[in-house]
Amino acid sequence: MPRAVDHEQRRFEIVAGLWQLVAEQGIEGISLRTVAARAGVSMGRVQHYFGTKDALVVAGVDLLVKRAVIEYEATAGRPPQDRLLHILLQQIPVTEAGRIGVTVWYAYVAKAMTHAAVRQILAQATRVGVEECTRHIQEADGVDEAEARARAIELLALSDGLTLRVLIGDISAEEAEATIRTYRSRQLTSG
Repeated sequence: MPRAVDHEQRRFEIVAGLWQLVAEQGIEGISLRTVAARAGVSMGRVQHYFGTKDALVVAGVDLLVKRAVIEYEATAGRPPQDRLLHILLQQIPVTEAGRIGVTVWYAYVAKAMTHAAVRQILAQATRVGVEECTRHIQEADGVDEAEARARAIELLALSDGLTLRVLIGDISAEEAEATIRTYRSRQLTSG
């Protein structure tokens, strides 16, 4: 009897190898061969599941976004303020795994400048982030949609900027988190 193959697991193992390489050397420096070596699989397996480097790169960003959505969906049922803070703090690299994830995210952001499919995936993810933050702020703050959207964009921009500062070592993850929490508290008290 043939052995059952978990194709999703195999695809994930390859993408995890891709992410490790992207975190170390950026997207442009990878090849199917280097990803296969890092993932501990044959070049043929990588080609079987992805075909081309471009398809692998797109699959990598798609899975990165899907995993963030799954983490966010796990917060369902929690108060709007908690769900909002999850979105804002999710990208701040507290652990080494988090640092790798955020480094890969920003490598994809750079790639989006010249790659339409990557740009489309990131733009959609960003729009959903703004929509979710807007909804949570409306619920938590009792403000109209326009005000909630403006607050959401401010908070997301703050989170992005602080994340970059953590990545380059200018501030700690704890300082970034405290800054976001303080800024959010000021929003709540300013009405």
